[in-house]
Amino acid sequence: METTENPEALVIKSFRVDPAPGTHVVKYKSAVDDVEITHTAHSREGFALGAVLVAEWLAGKKGVFTMDDFLKL
Repeated sequence: METTENPEALVIKSFRVDPAPGTHVVKYKSAVDDVEITHTAHSREGFALGAVLVAEWLAGKKGVFTMDDFLKL
């Protein structure tokens, strides 16, 4: 288990591992157990569709936007 100087700190790691189009894992690890949620994209089709939807939404807008704006969060 990885530790930090601050026991309240949350350690976040990010890795890009090919050739999977997109595997995302959220993992909580403690001395007692692990909890893991995994999402695996089987193609880039979903990512491409998302990019097109956001591009269409941005048409005619000015300024700086985030995904929260697009998702109305």
